[in-house]
Amino acid sequence: MAGVLVFGDTVGGELTPVSLEVATAGAGLADALGESLLGALIGDDLAVATREFRGGFSSLYLVEDKHYRPYTAQAYLNAAQKVIEACSPSVVLFAHTLGTREWVPRLAAHLDTGLVMDCTVLAAEGKDLVVTKPVYGGGILGEFVVRGGPRMATVRSAVFDPSSAAVATEVVRLDVPVPAPGRVTFVDEATVAAAGGLKLKDAKIIVSGGRGLGGKDNWHFIEETAAALGAAVGCSRPVVDSGWVPSSHQVGLSGTCVTPDLYIAVGISGAVQHLAGISAAKTVIAINMDREADIFTRANYGVVGDFREVLPAFVERIKQLRS
Repeated sequence: MAGVLVFGDTVGGELTPVSLEVATAGAGLADALGESLLGALIGDDLAVATREFRGGFSSLYLVEDKHYRPYTAQAYLNAAQKVIEACSPSVVLFAHTLGTREWVPRLAAHLDTGLVMDCTVLAAEGKDLVVTKPVYGGGILGEFVVRGGPRMATVRSAVFDPSSAAVATEVVRLDVPVPAPGRVTFVDEATVAAAGGLKLKDAKIIVSGGRGLGGKDNWHFIEETAAALGAAVGCSRPVVDSGWVPSSHQVGLSGTCVTPDLYIAVGISGAVQHLAGISAAKTVIAINMDREADIFTRANYGVVGDFREVLPAFVERIKQLRS
């Protein structure tokens, strides 16, 4: 049996938006390979996620049990392996998330097969799977031919449009035995309070500050500008490392990769990890005292000047236009 198998991603039993994006990627690849499209979900209380996981799958495989909450990598690895054994796909796709970054490479090692992570393009050349991903901090796009059986890839979020195809025509429930305890034991789970304001991944406008602000006392310039624009607040990694704001605001490869219509970078030098995180932004405006800052290589518009003069004038102009 062959096919393209797409694993959906759930949090607390709810389907995440990126799952439908991976379904779109899988559908295009299945058409190109001339194979069927299959879906799979792993977790606890999947009734809602099953209804929402739209991709036009010929079959949707479910592994549902209470022991998948709380999450452990070994449990998900074991369940995914059983799904793959049940349907023998030629290609397996996953969302690129914190969870899959942990357990999918281990799954590939168990299956002794090829895996490429964080892909932005998936293509078929004959029967070959050819994928593209950013490398060297996003400065270069690398193209890879994936070998093995099944060939595997994780897909970056906000690259493909969400699928609106029909729900699966067939739902197959698999009874997977609980794996024996591994070397990692779940002890406790703590929920971190969500940061206020808009979420970075959903924001159409983001105002970000960097180390060039000089100190936490100047952070209010970022917050006031974001409030005037109805924007989300972002930052570079040094700002988080210095304790000015929570890590949920961090933009970049080690934070959140964002896709806003407008990204305003204030006092951000433009490290490659940060530039990779804003590669999908439609318009970038940079404000920096250093005219040689790397952020200007990505900016559509740039201001060389003191943010303490530029931002208040900008905010005042916005207020005038809206009055």
